[in-house]
Amino acid sequence: MNDGTRLSELASAASSADAGEREALVRVLWPNAYRIAWSILGDHGAAEDAAQAACATICAKLPSLSDARAFAGWAYRIIVSHARDHARASSRLRRRESLGFDEVAAHSTHDDPSGRLDLESAIARLPESLRLPLELHYFVGLSSAEVGTALGLPAATVRFRLMIARRRLRPLLSDSTASRATLEVTL
Repeated sequence: MNDGTRLSELASAASSADAGEREALVRVLWPNAYRIAWSILGDHGAAEDAAQAACATICAKLPSLSDARAFAGWAYRIIVSHARDHARASSRLRRRESLGFDEVAAHSTHDDPSGRLDLESAIARLPESLRLPLELHYFVGLSSAEVGTALGLPAATVRFRLMIARRRLRPLLSDSTASRATLEVTL
């Protein structure tokens, strides 16, 4: 039984008012919810907050889901949405706090690109448009159609972004002198 089927079964059982069933659903959903939020936010505390808020929203809206088989895509879309909302709110707060501190913002805090990068840091350097499909497909185990549902994209676009992400990761993992500028180009 794949993860999507298991989540669908748990969602069907949890759609009743039984708190124990919802807790079981959140226990299974939590690791991927946290990983997705961390992928977007890059901060463990913020990822935990966003994942908790997303799980609470999923449980609250679960009775409105008409087809439990669509649960995985529906839930991951809520998680992505909460994490992005949290990122936007954090960005606005940082901008307000940084007003008047231009000289501090001018200093780069990036690691030395000549150092050997590991997979996690290489993935973290990809733009969100490439990183999210990669994380959802390879680490969460969703198909390209399910990733598309979660991100509001056609499956073909997801497959294209996965291809581009793999191409951008290859030089980072095989050559430690890859230029950071090549990573920052977005679709």
